[in-house]
Amino acid sequence: MIENNSVKKVKAKKNVRNIISAAVIIILGIATVVFGVLYLETTEVAFLKNHKTLLEICLSAAVFLSAVTAFVFQLTNRDFIYKFVILCLALATVSLVVLYIVKITGFLDKIDSIEDFREYVASYGAFMIPIFILIQFLQVVILPVPGFITIGAGVALFGPFYGSLYSIIGILTASVVAFFIGRVLGYKVASWLVGKETLDKWIKAIKGKDKVILTFMFLFPFFPDDVLCFVAGLSSMSVPYFLVMITITRIINIVVSSYSIEGSLIPYNTWWGILIWAALFVVTAVICFFIYKYGDRIESWIKRKFSGKSKEKRGGK
Repeated sequence: MIENNSVKKVKAKKNVRNIISAAVIIILGIATVVFGVLYLETTEVAFLKNHKTLLEICLSAAVFLSAVTAFVFQLTNRDFIYKFVILCLALATVSLVVLYIVKITGFLDKIDSIEDFREYVASYGAFMIPIFILIQFLQVVILPVPGFITIGAGVALFGPFYGSLYSIIGILTASVVAFFIGRVLGYKVASWLVGKETLDKWIKAIKGKDKVILTFMFLFPFFPDDVLCFVAGLSSMSVPYFLVMITITRIINIVVSSYSIEGSLIPYNTWWGILIWAALFVVTAVICFFIYKYGDRIESWIKRKFSGKSKEKRGGK
């Protein structure tokens, strides 16, 4: 009797789980198709506009097949494939929602300068803080918006302290998401988001120099931090190391950038301030050149030093 009740409870839980899974699949599928069609109806991209009907049919078919595949694999207890399909549908939904909103609001037409972007965010009134954080998040993962424009607008809107704080929340969160997109969803999804040529270029530039070289690249302003988050996810860099490293480097970059914009950290209107900025620029450029040029040797030297110290400690014990 007890066993029968246990079996019934297990079956009931499984049925509830299947119902919830089916609901999630249906909602994501419908959302993907709806926002995909809405975007295709409003886009001005020539190829998409000329093949709108065909693309809408293909999108609907692809979503339907994905939903059926996800549900079948969920019923057969193949959770990995089911979760992978769900992640892809969720990513597609978010991307299409963002593309549609960007299109109908004319967002990209309003960010030619810091002042234009500041006015755009300020137009949301009481909601400008969450909107600003959301845009900072999206500019890392999806939107082709230069970071200096968004950070500069944050300083103009909220001052250097709160501008830095809100930027850190949005950019740091997005950096972690970008890393896990590379780590979980893999090369194809990452290349779709940032562009295959760009991703391949930086994967080749890193050449397995995971920890040391990527850390320096995140620390200095001459490298595309957003793309490197995806690259880090595709590398052998461990999750704990990335989380610590990206938190430290992002905070340093954003705070220095925010306080530098108004010259409140090092002034632009004094001879010594200009001299310091020029010296910092030269030093940073030289360091970045040597890191890029001699990355393999630097990585090997550091590994030898650390491995040597570890052996000495073990020998001493």
